[in-house]
Amino acid sequence: PVDVGFSLVTSRAVLDHRAVLIGDRTVSGAVTFGRTGVLFSGQGAQRSGMGRELYESYPVFADAFDAVCAELDRHLDQPIRDVVFEGGELLDQTQF
Repeated sequence: PVDVGFSLVTSRAVLDHRAVLIGDRTVSGAVTFGRTGVLFSGQGAQRSGMGRELYESYPVFADAFDAVCAELDRHLDQPIRDVVFEGGELLDQTQF
């Protein structure tokens, strides 16, 4: 806890809202079915076309990307592949 507090004070950006949670027990019990959430620490598009280069160079990446697209596209107004491969300004929107 002291290290966390020290780091928050000395090495983190000054933000309007920050929080730290510390618990003293583990949660146990049966896992129930729920919805899956995905959290990305950053948008990650350093340059346009980066995803296409990975897709074309690495078959394992391409297979995984195709599987992810198949799931995500059911929930999006636009195919995620279009955004990644040809997104241009769309990549500047945090929803992508």
